[in-house]
This record gives sequence, structure tokens and C-alpha cells, in this order.
Amino acid sequence: MPSSAPSSAPSSKPVSSAWPAIKALFERALEQPQAQREAWVRDQAASDADASLRDEVLSLLAHHRDATGGSEFLAESAAQSLAGGAAQSLAGGAAQSLADGAARRGQRLGAWEVVRPLGAGGMGEVFEARRADGQYQGRAAIKLLKRGMDSVAVLQRFAQERQALARLQHPHIAGLLDAGLSADGLPFFVMEYVDGQPLDLAAAKLPVEARLALFLQLTDAVEHAHRALLVHRDLKPGNVLVTPEGQVKLLDFGIAKALDPLEGSGGVGDDTTVGSARPFTPNYASPEQVRGEPVTTSTDIYSLGVLLYQLLTGVRPTGRRATTPAEAARSVLDETPTRPSGLSEDLGLGPDWPSTRKRLSGDLDNILLKALEKTPARRYASVEAFGADLRAHLAGYPVSAHAPSRGYLLGKFVRRNRLPVGLGLLAVLALLGGAAAATWQAHEAARARDEAQAHLARIRNITREVVLRHGDAITHLPGGLKVKESLLKDLLKHLEQLAAEGGQDSSGQGSAWQADIATVYARLADIEADDNGASLNKGAEAREFADRAVSLAERVWLQQRGDADFVGLYVQALQVQALGLRAAKKPAEAVQLMEKALARLDEADAAVPADKRRALQLTRAAALLRMGLFYDNQTNASLNKPELGLQWLAKGEALLDQLGQAAKEPQWHEISASLYGARALTLARVNKLAEARVQAEAAVASRQAAAALAPNNTAVIDGVVSEAANLGVILLRQPDVAAALLATQLSWTQCERLVREAGPGNKWEADLPRVALHHGRALVENQRYAEALPVVKLALDGLAARAAKQPSPYLARLQAWQNLYLARALHGSGQAAPALALLHQSVTVLMPMAEAEKARDALLNLGEGQALLAQWEPAQRTQWQAQAKRSYQRAHAITALAGDHAQRYQALGGVL
Repeated sequence: MPSSAPSSAPSSKPVSSAWPAIKALFERALEQPQAQREAWVRDQAASDADASLRDEVLSLLAHHRDATGGSEFLAESAAQSLAGGAAQSLAGGAAQSLADGAARRGQRLGAWEVVRPLGAGGMGEVFEARRADGQYQGRAAIKLLKRGMDSVAVLQRFAQERQALARLQHPHIAGLLDAGLSADGLPFFVMEYVDGQPLDLAAAKLPVEARLALFLQLTDAVEHAHRALLVHRDLKPGNVLVTPEGQVKLLDFGIAKALDPLEGSGGVGDDTTVGSARPFTPNYASPEQVRGEPVTTSTDIYSLGVLLYQLLTGVRPTGRRATTPAEAARSVLDETPTRPSGLSEDLGLGPDWPSTRKRLSGDLDNILLKALEKTPARRYASVEAFGADLRAHLAGYPVSAHAPSRGYLLGKFVRRNRLPVGLGLLAVLALLGGAAAATWQAHEAARARDEAQAHLARIRNITREVVLRHGDAITHLPGGLKVKESLLKDLLKHLEQLAAEGGQDSSGQGSAWQADIATVYARLADIEADDNGASLNKGAEAREFADRAVSLAERVWLQQRGDADFVGLYVQALQVQALGLRAAKKPAEAVQLMEKALARLDEADAAVPADKRRALQLTRAAALLRMGLFYDNQTNASLNKPELGLQWLAKGEALLDQLGQAAKEPQWHEISASLYGARALTLARVNKLAEARVQAEAAVASRQAAAALAPNNTAVIDGVVSEAANLGVILLRQPDVAAALLATQLSWTQCERLVREAGPGNKWEADLPRVALHHGRALVENQRYAEALPVVKLALDGLAARAAKQPSPYLARLQAWQNLYLARALHGSGQAAPALALLHQSVTVLMPMAEAEKARDALLNLGEGQALLAQWEPAQRTQWQAQAKRSYQRAHAITALAGDHAQRYQALGGVL
């Protein structure tokens, strides 16, 4: 070793905790001219506090020269890079030379034989290997812990990386193949070998659309990691390789962080808190990483924003003038990212920059700046939402990062449908001329009238295609419901005028115009209905529109029953009428209307063309689902006949199975999800909790499958909110509180997204407190008391608002029950006195409710409160336990206890 190498003085900070900082400084040192590196390091780490860091980096530089003979080891081609990113740098004072690595050539590590060394990282050496046991031919990368690095901390980190990889199975994540111990007792794991270029190099000469396509592969990989409860924390170009086939591979989960729903921030082993080691790469780190705060999935979203900014512009959003890691880190906190399209040409962005700038202006500007918000809450709620906006942009749809103004949404619609909109405009012009001509020619001759009628028919067809069919794309976009409502109301005026000109008879053109008007009324009823789906929540107006739609449809039924679109909307109007009857506490009459709807579908089945029958059968499956809900529903009026309700749901499922799943058809998944979800609630109601969980999990999976096909469809996302919340409730009942929190968190996150994206006054503002009812309980059950407090309070505010509009014993009981959870959250947050007072108040409210006949829910709530008092008032424990047992026994006499209720009763010493 050269004489300039530092001595091996003991470090004041263990290498295992300081190596991220060492790694960052070492990599920056390699960017300097070789002759100036040591002086540069000494200048950067001049203080006594940095002495140990400086010595480690100088030692690495010395090892680097010895191992490479003066060549640039880290400049090896990206084709020699590997999963885990270990070949990207050397870190840690115990680094071994490549000469030591070369000695392992031909050595067996489990079923693998070392071919050659690829590099060394902070904890381990990395080798290319081949399969040596004859089972199959395979090429892999092996990461082997270094000698001297087998401290407890390093072993834990090495195991953490292996465990992270083991949890991930995704085509865009370099996967774990094997693991074991070497002959000399060092742990190793075997990874997929990736032959590729870093993301920024691979995308450098591609058009913007191709760069976005590569980036979306990366978002899919990161989203998968987040669903596996892992945050990567070190997303940068060197950790994302692109193969010659154009496939992205995400590497290096060496500092990935597990998101444990039971884990509080700052606990033992949490290396992201202030004062502990902060593993990150400054140029790609989020503000919270730089500040040393706990990380979340939002951390990766910020780093993805930096990566995409660099991919599209060629420069980073901040720290472009930074010359040290400290300066780069400070820039993340202090600098505001420049709007990408506003970057100056002086930055040397290349000859294509003027055209690229134009391409970035608008949606891509907004998407990037949203991902790069300093405050995590202002970023995208999830990687899925980030990717959904990019996909929407590529497809010409509105994005959530742009305010959903009417002009913006309509502008997107026009650009996406240039031909049909152009035809529509021509049709409108023709309409004006044609209507005038028809009026003028009315007295001329029968031939002229016939020509005018034919002209009106052509206009009708174009109008129907442009507005009624293509206009549906607007409905499910953020803010699109209000735009669609206005569009349809304007259309009604024109259609009614045309209908008058086309004649009011029940045949020919008159019948067709009447049918079109009926479908417009039906569509308006659909988007305004106050059902649990995506709507404008205008129940009274929806029922008025439904009545008009049904009245018109009945007049022309015989002539139009072969039109599948007309039939589907007519049945939808009947369902809106049925929902109105259910809201009026008339479920039996609602069932009669659904029987009529099914009969109409039977009549239409023989009349519609063969290629339209699938759409008609999907409408039938949805109607069978609705029938099941009218027979049994936990939250709305029903006939309270769960067994018959399950039979109707089984009919709907059998029909869906018969139809089979079609490619790119969200509707099939949506109806499947609704069937699974309805069945889950009915099963839970009769205490079949294990079966209910299976159905509820299938419902969430189906909703997510639909969301993958239609990521910007608000109705689909609304379904995810509902099914995930219901799953959470069932898991709380089972009880599996950790899984319940994951489910309610999904519901909460997606509902917050809809609240943000749909504009002021949307239905999800009212839905969020309902979701909070379940999410708050899940947080309390997982002892996340500080997080639970605002959520439980929001739920209580929502209940109070509902009770103020329409008081009921049901809402009063829910408020008293939810106050039990507020009391628990207060108590767990150290506010014992107000918690106990609130608990006594809730029990006092519940006592008279529990005396009513068959007041099972009140008895269960009361027993829960009394059991809690037994814990918090030890002096009266025996008394409260006896009262709690008596409450549970009375509830058990009505319907047998199960799940969490049975568990609480048994904890009191009760025997079922």
C-alpha cells in the first residue's frame, strides 16, 4: 500500500452505521482528477469530527488504486453491473482488494461456481457466477459478505437486503435466486444477473414518449415494492439498469426500509431518525431524508421525481452547482425546482431542447413539480397515482396534477377525439342549415321533407356517437362528472328540439329521438344518484331524471329493445328508481322494480344483435347483484333475508363465470368485485368471518385489477375505497388488526385522492369521515394512538353532521361507540383523565340503548366500554368485569358471539 495511505486507527463511529456517508464521499472523490483526490477528501472532511470518515475514504482510495492498478474500477461498463448495486461503489474500511476476490474464481458457493469478481460494496464482494450443479444453465451475481465485516450490525443489514429481495417478485426488479453460507462461513445470496445500462444513459437519445415508457416500468417496480411494504430509499440512475431488450431492472435494496404497520417511527433499529445514520444519495434524496426524519413511500416518490426530471431534461431539479455532497443535500432543502420547460438553454441541454421544452410544457411540468413537492403530503399519494398521471398524459387524458377546469377537460377531450369532434362540429353546422332548410321546404314537396328527415337522422347518429358514447370518457375523470352533467343538460335542449322537428309518433325517427332523450335522462340520473358509487350525490334530481327516462323508454320499448345501449340505460334508470324506493325504506317495492328490469332484459336478449349480447349480459349480472343487495344489506334498508340475498349473488357470479373475463374490460372486474364484496358483508353479518375475509380479499383484488385497466376512472377508484374499507371492517372483526390497518390505509389513501382530484363539493368529502370510522379503529387497535386521534375526530365530526341533518338512534349509538376509540387514543397518547371521563360518558349513553329489545349492537358496544373501564379502574375491576360479561351474554343470547366479540368475552373469563 502506498505510504500516503492512512493508518488503521480505530474509528469513532462504527463503519456499519457510517458507511452511507463514506460511500457518498468516496463516489464524489472518484469524480475528481486522480492526482487531486486525496487533497480533495482532506479539504471536504477537514474537521476533527470528520476525521474518521476522512480516514476511511482515504483508505478506500488506496485500496482502489491497489485493486485496479490505477485504472478506474468504477468505470467498468454497466454491462458488468449487477443486482443489488454492489458494483457501483466501495465503502467501509474493511474493503477487500479485487486480488482477494480473484482468488475465489472457480470456488463453489452452494450450487453456484464463481466465474470472476465484479466489484466490492460496503458490506460484500460481488461475483459473476454460473450454475454448477447441472440442474440448468444459469448466469447470476453473488453477493458475499466480506471478511472482517461480520459484526452484528453488518450481519443484520446484509440479512435485511436478502430479506427485502426475497419479498419481491416482479419482472422489473432483479430477483433473489438463492442464499447460503460459504465454506468459510460467510453468508451470501445469489441474484439475477443484469446486463444493461444505467437508466439515464439508456434513455439519453430516446424520444420523450419512450423515456416515459421506461420510467413507467420503474414505477411499476417501485409500486410493487411498496405493496410488499418496502421503501427503496436509494433510487438513482445507477440503481436502475435497462437491458438491451428495453427492460428496466431495479437494483440495490441494501438500504431498503420495511414498513411495519405495528412499528412506530424512531424505534430501536430505525436508522432514519434524526441523530442516526442517514443512508441516501444527496442528489436524489428527499427533503425528509436530508433532515433525518422517518421515511415513507413518499420518499421514493420524490426520488422518482428527481429521476424523471433528469430523464426528460438531462439535468437534476436542484443542486446543479453543488460540488460537495453537503451542498447537494442543502440544495434539496433550500432550492425550488425550476419548472422543466422553463430551464435555460445555457445549461447545455442539447440541440433538441426547444422541441423538448414544448413537449414538457403543461402536464409534464405539473406532474414533475407535484412529485417534487418539499412537503410529502403535497406529493402524489402513491407511486400508482404518479404512474397513473403519466399514463393519462400519454393517452391524452386529463391529469390530477392539473386543476380540473372545464376548459382543460374539454380541451383534452377534443385533442383526444379530433376526428369525431370535428364531425360533430360539422354536424352542428349542418344542423343549423338543415333545420332551416327543413322549415323552408316543409311546404314544397314530400321529397324535400324526406331528405330533411334523412339529414336529421345523420345528424342524430353523429351526435349520439360524439356526445353520448365518446363523452363517457369525461365522466370518470377527476372533476369530469360536473362537466358531463353540464354537457348532457345542454344536449337535452337540442335533442328535444330535434325530436319536435322529427315528429312525435312512436315509430321511425320520432321513436329514435325519444329513445335518445330517454338515454340522456338515464345518464343524468346515473351520475347524480346518491348511491355509494361515483356520483354527484343529487338524489332528488336523479330520481326525477330517472322517472322521465323510464316514462319515455316505455313509450318506445317495442321499437328500441334491440338497441343494447338503450336497454342498458333504461335498466339503469329503473335501478335509480329502485334506489330511491330503498332510500324511502321501501325495499319490497325496490325488489319489484328490479324484477321488472330483469324481465325487460329477458325480452331484449332475443332482439339485440349477437355482438351486443355480452354487454347485455353484463348489465344482467349487475342487476342480479343489485337484487341481492335489496334482499340483504348491512347499511341500507333491505328485506333482511341474507340467505336469499346470497342466492341472488350466486346467480350473478354464475353468469359472470359463464361470460368469462375479457381482455381490457374493467366492467367485468367491477361487477365481480361488487358481488364478492356484497357476499362478504352478508357472510360477516351471520358471523362467518373466515369465509367473509376470503370474499372481501377477492373483492379488493378485483377492484385493483379494474383500476389497473382504468387508472383514472373515478368510479373504479371509488370501488377500491369501498371494498378496502369493508375488508378492514371484517379483518377487525376476525380479528387480524395488522392486516386490517393495511386495508383501511388503502381505503383512506384512495379516498383522500378522490377528495383532492374531484374539486370542491364532491361526494368523497362526505365519504372520508365514513372511511375514518374504520381507519381510526384500525389505528387504535394497532396502538398508533397519535395518528388515530385526528382520524377518529374526523369520523366523529362526520357522524355529528349526519345526526344534525337527520337524528336517529343508530347515529347516536355510532357516536357513543366511536367515542370509545377516541378515549383509547387519548389514553394511549398520555391523556388519561379526559380519556376516562369520555369513556364514562360513552358507557352512560349506551346503557339505555342496550335495554331496547334486540339491541345487540348496543350491547356489544356497551360490553366493550365496560371491559375497558375494568382495565382503567382497577379498584372497581370486579364490578365492571361482571357488567361487561352480562352485556356480552345478553348479546350472545340474540346471536352467537364470534370473532373479536367472542375474544373480548373470553378475556373477561366468559365461556361460550
